[in-house]
Amino acid sequence: MGEVRVITPNQADEVWRLISLRMIDNIVVASKMEEFGVNRTRSGIELVGYWEDGQLMSVLCNGPNLQPINATEAALDSFSTYVEYRRCISIVGVREESLGLWNRLCQRSFTQWASPREVRDHQKVMRLTGPPQIAPSPSVHPISTRHLDAYLRAAISMYTEEVGVSPADPQGSYRDHVGTLMMKGRTFGVMDGTRVVFKADIVAAAAGICQIGGVWLAPEYRHQGFSEALMSGVVAHCQERFPTVSLYVNPYNHAALRCYKAIGFTQISECATIMY
Repeated sequence: MGEVRVITPNQADEVWRLISLRMIDNIVVASKMEEFGVNRTRSGIELVGYWEDGQLMSVLCNGPNLQPINATEAALDSFSTYVEYRRCISIVGVREESLGLWNRLCQRSFTQWASPREVRDHQKVMRLTGPPQIAPSPSVHPISTRHLDAYLRAAISMYTEEVGVSPADPQGSYRDHVGTLMMKGRTFGVMDGTRVVFKADIVAAAAGICQIGGVWLAPEYRHQGFSEALMSGVVAHCQERFPTVSLYVNPYNHAALRCYKAIGFTQISECATIMY
């Protein structure tokens, strides 16, 4: 019988061992750990471990999102018991693990867990380790905090279009999030006057790997052959700091898939997101 308990800072090396088994799949958690370590107060994430015979076998990131890492069947059983009575924004992670946790939670508390807003169960995780195969657009450049308001408007449009709800909140936390990305030099785009018409972010980075997210192109510029060169421009900027660039994409987004494949991205795994 395994044991579940909260991970402490002196167990960080054991957590890194598990994360590194699938670093690209776990890049968001790795990014948090590289920046904050095992510190719930700073990262906003409680790391919960599953041990068997004194060895850490699996980890659950217990924050606004739930993400199992290297989760065995026994670990998923235990994790579902641990978080049965809480709420979350989403369950994310490697497809088999995130869906496995969700299915167990539905069995435990059907009314609480079995009515997600959406299930995206075949998201393609892709990576690029060499230079982009499409010439980068020179119009793509880092966007500084001087253009925070313009970039925020584009970011809200992207998020609302992608997720189905607006991220804007009275406390301004999404604005703070976007501003933090900008201060880290992780926001890129193209401006038409004072308006951002293309954007993309580095949403996570660790161990020489980054993940691109938040990609958005203004509707009037779509279907005109701009996307490949614009995304190549983002990739070129990313590779100045990170040799490996990753992203994930929904399988129904055929235009994005064609774009990423043309640039040179290849699929390495699948993830899933259950959104509440």
